[in-house]
Amino acid sequence: MRTKGKSLAIWGLVLQVGYLIEIVGTIVGKHRAVPLLADKAAMQTEETRAALVSIVTLDLYTTAIGMTVSIVGIILLCIALFGVKYRALWFRTVMWIMAILWLVRVPIGIVLGIVVMIYLATHKNEFTEQLVAERTSDSRLFRTMNREIGNKENDR
Repeated sequence: MRTKGKSLAIWGLVLQVGYLIEIVGTIVGKHRAVPLLADKAAMQTEETRAALVSIVTLDLYTTAIGMTVSIVGIILLCIALFGVKYRALWFRTVMWIMAILWLVRVPIGIVLGIVVMIYLATHKNEFTEQLVAERTSDSRLFRTMNREIGNKENDR
């Protein structure tokens, strides 16, 4: 179950690249549209209007694709946090960062960001307890391996 949560967390984080797709598409679209809008004489031609329509269409497509990709990533992150209850310490840090970044996305991002922040603040012990449990199991494994190595040396 732990590897499933880790996979969901990593894929959810990778898919947050959708925001970058959105931003890059918007910047490129605006960069291409501004010169056309600045020339009032050119605005009267049908070619310029068609060019603006294609620029706006591309901007809308990149926004839609970016939002879809990032929403899938958000869903995977939420499944890892709430559903599978993945509790790695790095994941807690990443979720705090993501929750803060989501606050910019009005209105759903604000709600999601606040919910995740409250959840992380109230379940802080779950993340640290898992870290202690991992260290304890690692030290037990280390002690067991040392005993086995010592027994083999005594048998010789």
